[in-house]
Amino acid sequence: MTDRSNLSRQANKLRQQSELEADEQIRDRLLRMADHYAHLAESQADSEAHPPGPESLAEIFTKRD
Repeated sequence: MTDRSNLSRQANKLRQQSELEADEQIRDRLLRMADHYAHLAESQADSEAHPPGPESLAEIFTKRD
């Protein structure tokens, strides 16, 4: 799994790169990519703060639709 600080750094790098980009479509794409990296960092932080317990893992294997 990637370190969340690396994900945040990558998001910031993409935002900075977008500021230098003249092409609007590329700039928008860079910003969307930055948003995705930031979201991944947030999700990883939440996962680290709330690791799955044995009950939730057992539920995965026993849950039936």
